[in-house]
Amino acid sequence: MTELPPHFAVAPFSDEDTVLPIAPPGEGQTADALRLMGQIVQQLPIGVAVIDYEGVFRSVNPSYCQMYDYRQEELLGQSFTMVFPVHQRERLMALHREYVDDRRRDLSGEWEVLRRDGAPLNVIARSVKVPGAEGRWSRLVYVVDITDRRRIEAELQASQRFTRSVLDGMSAHVCVIDATGVIVTVNRAWLDFAASDGGSLDDLREGANYLGACEVAASMSTPDAKEAVQFLALLRELLAGHRTCFELEYPSHSPSEQRWFMVRASHIEASDPPRYVIERDNVTALELAQQALVMQATTDELTGVANRRAFFQALGVEFAKLRRHPDSPCSVMALDLDHFKNVNDTWGHAAGDAVLKHFTRVISGHTREGDVLGRTGGEEFTMILPDTALDEAEALGERLRQQVSLAPLQFDGHTISITVSIGVAMLTASDTNAAEAVARADRALYEAKHAGRNTVRRWSTSAD
Repeated sequence: MTELPPHFAVAPFSDEDTVLPIAPPGEGQTADALRLMGQIVQQLPIGVAVIDYEGVFRSVNPSYCQMYDYRQEELLGQSFTMVFPVHQRERLMALHREYVDDRRRDLSGEWEVLRRDGAPLNVIARSVKVPGAEGRWSRLVYVVDITDRRRIEAELQASQRFTRSVLDGMSAHVCVIDATGVIVTVNRAWLDFAASDGGSLDDLREGANYLGACEVAASMSTPDAKEAVQFLALLRELLAGHRTCFELEYPSHSPSEQRWFMVRASHIEASDPPRYVIERDNVTALELAQQALVMQATTDELTGVANRRAFFQALGVEFAKLRRHPDSPCSVMALDLDHFKNVNDTWGHAAGDAVLKHFTRVISGHTREGDVLGRTGGEEFTMILPDTALDEAEALGERLRQQVSLAPLQFDGHTISITVSIGVAMLTASDTNAAEAVARADRALYEAKHAGRNTVRRWSTSAD
């Protein structure tokens, strides 16, 4: 597989009302994360491909090639539509262009594709946008072959005469229930997982009330309760005949590891009396790979805080919230290291990098959950302070200024003193765009520099 470009990214902050705080990693963690991401992509049993704006394969991993029975060199440089039936190619290219041009929010789903020998495959594909050449988006695609799964499901829908050996040969956890939620049969993988997860086997064996177990899970105060409530609502709709199937991805972390599962529940059309199959797959590897890409896309490689793109996306989310709730204050803080050029000139660029990483650790250690710190220039940083009035932002800036001055960096036997100048301003609903608040904070920062550095200034109308 060709090496993944260092700017690999996914579109962050899909929920406009959610901003994830970003904390810097420890020393060396960024490079390790990038190496780990590359190893994960290479070894994934899931096909991964990068398709550029023009619809051409730019990168494919070994699993993707194996799935379609092509060599890597036979795919690279070719249109991605080559793995689809001829009569679908024009439509699929149009869908691709709509997606990378932001005219379509999602291009994930189940597709029928063709192997090199013309044999059909059923796959589930998930797409995310990544930066491509010339400022245009490319598309990163994860593909899972579900041909065998769909074949087995079709057999179940056509008849109840499925065999225990087929079910127990599946790696997916499979359970079949009746219209009241009582378990009719399960496969070995289902029972093995229930036993290893520390739950009660009596609640998940044949004859147990699976719907009742779901109701208990939804009523508990656990980190996964939200997903349990959502799953229960969808399951009730399925059993009531209001839907024929549904899919849901959810976390189910154990004390020793993080885990994510994809569950698919569907009505077996040919069953009489009605039967419903619940199929659960472990998609942890896929989720971790996507998280690694999100981390790379949204963080500054050196310091680990939000990069410029991610910061302004987060600021845009706060601005949208402020437009809906004008009485909720939000401040912006601009921070600039004083005499940073002298550090590079005196001790070298390695020392400068160490100062930047040390600075972000100090700042992040004295901010609140929900604040977003971003590196928006060389030694320039900007912070979003939700639910923070200007007086509070100024007071926080003073505390941060003191903490930085009291925490010199020990580097290669030298003590490097650090100070920071800070400007604060309010984000207001009357702004034309969120960047206006950043400009005001920058003007306040300029006042702090002009006043002798290592100080905090707030923007005011008179200063403007």
